[in-house]
Amino acid sequence: MALSGRRGAPEVWGCDRRREYARMALDGGAIARACTEREIAACDVVVVCVPVLRSLGIIRSLGPRMRPGSVLTDAGSVKADVVRAGQAAMARGAEFVGGHPIAGTENSGFPAAFPGLFKGRSVILTPGAGNSDGALRRVESLWRRAGARVLRMDARTHDHVFAYVSHLPHAVAYALVHSVATLDSRVPLGYSAGGFRDFTRIASSNPEMWKDIVLQNRGEVLRAARHYRRNFALLEGLIRRRDAAGLLSYFRKAKKTRDGL
Repeated sequence: MALSGRRGAPEVWGCDRRREYARMALDGGAIARACTEREIAACDVVVVCVPVLRSLGIIRSLGPRMRPGSVLTDAGSVKADVVRAGQAAMARGAEFVGGHPIAGTENSGFPAAFPGLFKGRSVILTPGAGNSDGALRRVESLWRRAGARVLRMDARTHDHVFAYVSHLPHAVAYALVHSVATLDSRVPLGYSAGGFRDFTRIASSNPEMWKDIVLQNRGEVLRAARHYRRNFALLEGLIRRRDAAGLLSYFRKAKKTRDGL
């Protein structure tokens, strides 16, 4: 949708296991042709955009069928395993480039799509040892045409960073809603304050997608969770001791960091 109607835009084909989504994309002008997985491998650039654990099988299936000079990339939130699988699977002369668009909402599927989704948002590419500068530039060009700004980052660094700034926040949001949902006392959520709604919005995200993300980045997410528990335990201690000065310092540091964003 972001590419359609632009001068020099590529022709976009689409493949989806849900035929109704492929039909909606075709009828909505997002794709010029709905095709099979085998046909999609004939494209110049192929973007795999499915939950990350499932993406490994699709990448291993598509890679050997890609043509020389073509590029296979992805849109997953975890990169190290995907980059290893992609680079090992590619046919001679084709390349895999790991990608992660940092965009989207808590909604999923074609009905949640809109043309400005990537405008002004960041996309991170995670080059591997075998990537040529030409392949990287082709993927960068595609995302820039969609309105994004593109950065490059090592795959392991990416997974460490996003465990803290994305994967942990989603896990905490799910846990907070789960804790309210499993209370012995009944808390009427209709009375929830804006803070609860704002903080837990991302707990409406696709559960299958987030199950895959935390499992694929399991080590980094568990390290981030341990670090979070230490900081939450510090907050609990300040409250328990009625340490007003300590609480003020704790909250001020958090506010300063958040305001800096």
